[in-house]
Amino acid sequence: MQRRKFNCINNQLIHFVVNLMLQNLSIRNIAIADNIDIDWRSGMTSISGETGAGKSILLNSLSLALGDRADSNVVRYGEKRAEVVAAFDISRIDAAKAWLKERDLDDGSECLLRRTVSNEGRSRAFINGQPVPLAELKVLGEHLIDIHSQHAHQSLLRHDTHLKLLDEYADNEKQLQKVKEAWIAWQGLDRKLNALSQSHEEREARRQLLEYQCQELEALELQEGEVETLEIEFQRIQQSETLLTQSHQARDILANESGENAAQAIKTALNCLQKINDRSEPLSNAISLLDSAVIQVEESAHDLDAYIDSIHVDEERSHYLESRLDTIHTLSRKHNINSDQLFEFSQSLQAEYSELNESQGSLEELQSEVAARKQTYLKQAKQLSSKRKTAANAFSKEVIEKLNQLAMPGAQFKVAFLEQNKASTSGIDTVEYQISLNPGQPLQPLAKVASGGELSRVSLAIQVICAEHSTIPTLVFDEVDVGISGATAEIVGHMLRQVGQRGQVICVTHLPQVAALGHNHCIVEKQHHAKNTTSTIKRLTDEHRIDEIARMLGGIDITAQTRAHAEEMLRTSARAH
Repeated sequence: MQRRKFNCINNQLIHFVVNLMLQNLSIRNIAIADNIDIDWRSGMTSISGETGAGKSILLNSLSLALGDRADSNVVRYGEKRAEVVAAFDISRIDAAKAWLKERDLDDGSECLLRRTVSNEGRSRAFINGQPVPLAELKVLGEHLIDIHSQHAHQSLLRHDTHLKLLDEYADNEKQLQKVKEAWIAWQGLDRKLNALSQSHEEREARRQLLEYQCQELEALELQEGEVETLEIEFQRIQQSETLLTQSHQARDILANESGENAAQAIKTALNCLQKINDRSEPLSNAISLLDSAVIQVEESAHDLDAYIDSIHVDEERSHYLESRLDTIHTLSRKHNINSDQLFEFSQSLQAEYSELNESQGSLEELQSEVAARKQTYLKQAKQLSSKRKTAANAFSKEVIEKLNQLAMPGAQFKVAFLEQNKASTSGIDTVEYQISLNPGQPLQPLAKVASGGELSRVSLAIQVICAEHSTIPTLVFDEVDVGISGATAEIVGHMLRQVGQRGQVICVTHLPQVAALGHNHCIVEKQHHAKNTTSTIKRLTDEHRIDEIARMLGGIDITAQTRAHAEEMLRTSARAH
């Protein structure tokens, strides 16, 4: 009879199958986990195990697959690489499907996240087999899983957390994006306006200096590349006297009409040789070469005449070039730049001068545009604020209801809007969670009133409420039930089970009251071998689940009474919801 009743725990899973989100998690060589491969089910899955068995390895591995940072310390000792692969069914997650399609990473209804870390600290990330930056993995992970940490209550002491949780509850994501875009548009233009408005006297002084410098350079009428051209021409004119002297000397040596010259000397030698009555080969070759030499010398003299005629010493041009180059070099030294950079420098000064002139006329126009963008931002921010205030009332009522269930009767809770309307990317609101734990006591900031245990209950109530309203289908609760026990623990289990009805909840717990209310139950165990230690995770059968709940209830020595208690807890949970 009992077996039949326990089987209906698993039979209840049938209607969850279509809602499956996280399908499989594969872990290789992470810490003491050498090879873990587990399929996940919909509904609430309880995860239990002895302290130190490796439950943190499981959640850390999942976080790695979702884009958390890692170093070489995560790699199992003696191994070269660690790897984690998480498979998701995203058929019901429209945001994830749109994100993947936009980046050409989509692969139907399945999404595979893979992460590797080498023992040298190198990390690689993959989405559906394609390498991606780690940041991309993290962004996609935010659409797939929401992890609630056992330390989340610590963040409840910060105002920014208060606002974030309220926005999650109110599903303000789209309106928040509008506010952020309006803020960026406003602030970007406002910074430009401030830059134009700063130190008007200094800008005017700069404008006047630029005006003088530009006029001085404009008067020069310098052309691009002109300096190099002028210097080449000036050097040529300076060399003209030398060129003429040297060329005339060479011309006289070759073919001077008076006195001995090269051409005459060669002709004399040729005439002497031609009178010799001997036609031997060496003599014939000498006569032939001298005959050619006469012709070449005469042609060289002719070419030199043409070159000499081409050289003109223009004294007036030389003075002009010298004067212009001197002006250019003087201005270059004045601005502490090279002469060949003066043209570009002149262009840059002119551009700056034009911009300053334009800014004078556009300042009022820019002020008007900044004011318009500010009004757009304030309009969006006020709409967001209105949605927050509406949601705050409902949120407060739900928190009070949950606190009453968590053995805090008479507690009052309020989301207070403080008069600190400082504009930011998240709007103009600053909110503060206020609480009164005893009737007749005024509401005070949460950080001033709640003790550690009370704060953890408030945190749990808020997390469960946010989970119930979350659009993310897979939720992980990491020992969020710490600090509670007894009937309160059972209530927490019912809360998490109810959240699991709408999707998938993975809950790491040490409390049998919570673990017994899971639709599924997995255990993490540490196994010692001769040469190493490994961590494993396995799904429990009904019989083994009784043993695990009994262990959680009674410790090492499990009595028949403890087992009976465990059976009764599981039987009761099978009838829950």
